[in-house]
Amino acid sequence: HIIGFMLMWTRGFHFSMRNQTKNVWQKYQGLDELHGKNILIVGLGEIGTETAHIASAFHTRVSAIARSRKEKPPFIERLGTGEDLDAMLPEADFVIITLPHTDETHDLFDKTKFTLMKPGAIIINIGRGSIINEHDLIDALKNKIIAGAALDVFEKEPLPAHSPLWDMGNVIITPHCAAASPRVAERHLELLLTNLRHFLAGRPLRNVVDKTQWY
Repeated sequence: HIIGFMLMWTRGFHFSMRNQTKNVWQKYQGLDELHGKNILIVGLGEIGTETAHIASAFHTRVSAIARSRKEKPPFIERLGTGEDLDAMLPEADFVIITLPHTDETHDLFDKTKFTLMKPGAIIINIGRGSIINEHDLIDALKNKIIAGAALDVFEKEPLPAHSPLWDMGNVIITPHCAAASPRVAERHLELLLTNLRHFLAGRPLRNVVDKTQWY
């Protein structure tokens, strides 16, 4: 889903699809490619790590923010913690949020963060809607502080019909479906069976939630 968002922006699919509904033949003037783009992934859990791995195959330059110091995967060029976020934002062409919603991440991306980003940057959120202050995001998009947004999650869902985001040409919206796939059920079953085997053998379980951290 995240890679799809990035390809839509670089190849102008969102522009062409809107023109198709109006029978308009017009080339998107911003056609580009992912090769050489700076990708910043904010949240290096399983989703963020897999995204980084796939993005690197497009010859992008991938950086990431992790909650704490960890071993840097070979496909990530630079790995920082939350303290490094402000310094890394100005370099990113795509800022990808894969964080959970916690007290610490609530409204993490606000006017201050958008001001640090490139005017040509795209923000992508498949984490939780409340990580972005939507009022500040709308202002940043209207005033061209950043170039666009691709959003799968929102502060209020379903996204209210009166939200300005619906009618903005520099926004791509999907209805909280980034995790949807026919293969989800089999993966859930596989994880359940793996954890049952680990439990019976006295081995550590996978995907254990720290209830003090909310994930």
